[in-house]
Amino acid sequence: MKSPIVSGQQGKRHGFSLAEVVIALGVITVGVVAVLAIFPTSLQTGHSAQDETRAAHIAQSVLGSLVAQAPSQFSALRLPVSDNATPTPAPIDLTASSSPTTPTLYGDNDGQLVSVQFATQNPTKAVYAIFIYTNNSVPGFTDPASANVVTVRVAWPANAPAANQTFRDYVRIVSKY
Repeated sequence: MKSPIVSGQQGKRHGFSLAEVVIALGVITVGVVAVLAIFPTSLQTGHSAQDETRAAHIAQSVLGSLVAQAPSQFSALRLPVSDNATPTPAPIDLTASSSPTTPTLYGDNDGQLVSVQFATQNPTKAVYAIFIYTNNSVPGFTDPASANVVTVRVAWPANAPAANQTFRDYVRIVSKY
């Protein structure tokens, strides 16, 4: 039997040179470093999105409680707190304009309202400070005692100076009717 005719490079194997391997490893390293550099930014963005969502949830809870009680208790509204603290926060009077000097409530990391007493005893659990502002000059309402513009300001972190806090204002007209 005859053996087949093979070209002149019969026993030579082809492989990667050292230079090719070094260049490939360099490209992979640059890609991995770029992906790792994105992680801190993405974690910060995710945390910020959680804070924004919880702030809206807290404000919706506060405004919902105020609207639900307005037809029967317009001048003495109370907000429910999750820690069942006594005394409960001072009642909110929607018949007059006001601006609080201290936060009336705090929110924990789950978005639940907690009292000032709870926040004082557990300062690390108080993540959000909730301020409630009222303004009884509502356009279109002739009786200031029947409607009020309520602004709920949710600020975080709760125990930071005001200049270092991020806050969002949520505004709604609350009326007796």
